[in-house]
Amino acid sequence: MSNYSPKNRGRIIFVTAIITIIIFAVTLYSIQNPDVVKEIISDSSFDTSQDFIKFVDVGQADCAIIYSNGYCAVIDVGLASRVGDIENCLDEYNVESIDVAIISHLHSDHVGGLPKIANDYKIENLIMPPLKSNSITAAKNGKDTAIKSGTQVYDAESGMNFELGEFKITLLSGSNDEANENNRSLFVMAEIDDTNFLFTGDAETKVEKQLLNSGADIDCDILKVGHHGSDSSSSEAFLEAATPEYAVISVGESNMYSHPHDVTLRSLKTIGAEIYRTDKMGDITFDMTDNKIEIAQEKEQK
Repeated sequence: MSNYSPKNRGRIIFVTAIITIIIFAVTLYSIQNPDVVKEIISDSSFDTSQDFIKFVDVGQADCAIIYSNGYCAVIDVGLASRVGDIENCLDEYNVESIDVAIISHLHSDHVGGLPKIANDYKIENLIMPPLKSNSITAAKNGKDTAIKSGTQVYDAESGMNFELGEFKITLLSGSNDEANENNRSLFVMAEIDDTNFLFTGDAETKVEKQLLNSGADIDCDILKVGHHGSDSSSSEAFLEAATPEYAVISVGESNMYSHPHDVTLRSLKTIGAEIYRTDKMGDITFDMTDNKIEIAQEKEQK
């Protein structure tokens, strides 16, 4: 750098610190005020050529990476045993910090990787259902690790929303069903241009019905199929309201639960959805650059 001196370096550090404080303040305001949608990050110095959502093959578990304008969010972080697959994907895109992590619910196949992810990457903001007295250790340790590194942690509430690059992300609903952790799953809508992605965690038909009765608009182009394709989710009424063109099932190969179930596959085919499965295709990426959907899969379907 020309005209470099310790004095100039001090000025650079000072200016960088001020910018960091401003970004943090905007981020905090945005998430804490659900009725106000603001860009969670806005810095034109980052790469603006890529907008995509990648469903990471983490076996019988869930993880999706949202990437836009050089910024990154994750929805669920899989099992502890498969966290390496997630980190490999993050490293591929030179992700050094995660702007927002959303945990749909507190089962190990969705939150198990959080302690290591929170240790290996700075998570700027973490949104998850409130912990319960019997919540699994990974959820508690992951949250504690994140807090120690300076993460802002928020209890998930319906209506929370923020913008990440070109994506607008909204929490449509969560349930307070204390007896069934699956039914505490968050419904998350990620919108970019005219394309909607709907994430459902492991929410079962009871909660799907509650969401429909609330009047929420769940029309989507890409659906992350509930509960790994179990027949406890994806009711006909829910699918008919969602009308996805593409359905992604995050599921482990030859899993003990026989997921995805035939009834779910039939229901998806009935509504005309094109089905993508991580057990057969590996990582599945929906690239949204230039307002076009381009789909890439890691391996050819068996």
